Order: sequence, then C-alpha cells, then structure tokens
Amino acid sequence: MTKKERTKQTKQAALEHGADLVGVVKVEDLSEHRERIDRMMPGAQSILVVATRHSLGSLRSGANELAQFDTIHAYHECARAAHATARFLESLRFPSAAVPAFIPLDMDEPGKGMRGEICWRRAGVRAGLGSYGESGALVTKEYGQAVRLSGVVTTADLSPDASLKEDICDHCMRCIEACPVKALSGKGKINKKLCGDHIFKFGFRYFQKVMEGMMARPTAELREIVHGHGLREIWQTFMTGNYYYCFKCQSQCPTTRLPV
Repeated sequence: MTKKERTKQTKQAALEHGADLVGVVKVEDLSEHRERIDRMMPGAQSILVVATRHSLGSLRSGANELAQFDTIHAYHECARAAHATARFLESLRFPSAAVPAFIPLDMDEPGKGMRGEICWRRAGVRAGLGSYGESGALVTKEYGQAVRLSGVVTTADLSPDASLKEDICDHCMRCIEACPVKALSGKGKINKKLCGDHIFKFGFRYFQKVMEGMMARPTAELREIVHGHGLREIWQTFMTGNYYYCFKCQSQCPTTRLPV
C-alpha cells in the first residue's frame, strides 16, 4: 500500500466512524508538542486531527443543558472516530493511539488538568481544517466554530494536508462582543482565568471552593451547601464529565451554520 492509499483509507475510516472533518499534520510540524508526543508514542510520525460538529439548534438554545448534552455527544463521536481509526492503523501494523481532547487529562503540575497533551486547535489549523477566529477558536469552512476536536497519534507515515491559505474568519467580532465576562479581546487573546471561571463555573475550581468552605462553616451553612444548587451541578459534572456552561463565542459566529 502506498502512503497516499494509506492516508486515504485512514481518513475514510475516521469518517465512517463519526468524524465530520479529518486532516493530517506531521509530528515535526507540531514541534512545540514534540516532547509530549514522544512520551505518548515513541516513533510517532503523524497526527490525525478529527472534528465532529455540534447541533446548531442546541448551541443556540435558551436551555444550557441542551448545549451541554450535545457537547457530550460531539466529544463521544470524536472519541469513537479516533479509537476506530487507531485500531484501523494498528491492523496495518502501525502502533497508534487515540488522544483525549476532554477527559481524562494529566492532572499533575503544571497543567493541573487544564491543558491537553496536544493543542487540537493548532493541530487543526496546520492540518488544513480551518483558520483561527478572533476568539482563538478553530473556524472551519463547513461548520464555523461549532466543532469539537480530538485525534490520533501514529507511527504511520501519512501524507500531510496543507494549511489553508484563506482566512475563514470574517473578523466581525461578534464572538468578542458575545462573551459574557469580556474574556476575549480579539486576535486570539483570551483571559483564561475570566473564561475558565465562567465556562467551568461548576468544575474543579468550584469543587475546591466548596471543600474549603465546608471546613470552616457552621453546621447550618454546611447543610445549605450540601443541599444547594452548586453541589447538584458538581454531581452532574461528575456523572457526565461535561462541565461547559457557556457557548456564546461558538453560537454567535456567523460561519456557524446548519450544514447544506
């Protein structure tokens, strides 16, 4: 099998198992991640980037839980496509592994579970899936910002895709204006603390605060915490693994539209 044929069949495997978009980037073109990639897969040559789309109706719904539910589904489809593709490559005798975009993540210092092994937005841009938006997100031709990303690290030598020459983002700044906590300032600049405190409002940071608060509260206040809304949200986070509570920058992007 030639490299071109292997690449075509690998992409087809991803598409047949739930991916909406697929691209390839060489490991040497992600030099900033080289050390982590070598730790995950010694001898890795290629990274397959997998994108699955959101339901636009869910993202723009007035019910946040619908967007959360759709996010769980989108990540599940990403994972399904990545795992199936890794197994396809291993059937060709190329050691390969699906890499999580969401959880589980390395919880050790310095990332503390807030940074993945590979920046999939960067990998997606270099694999030709889209360009950067003003919010710093990947903007695709087909689905705008309404995608979730994952991928596969493999020892297979696959043909890389070229980065797009065109800029998909029209720089309308609607994503910047839509941010409820003003964490976005354009040109990909993000105040990660402001964004994180809002988008992960019932994630690990809130869990830490609850635990710290419970150590110093009198019995009546502890009972209020235990029976309060926040703890119910934390429980739901533990059950689903989904802790996003804001989708404004994705839903406002004019390139985020229903597929034709």
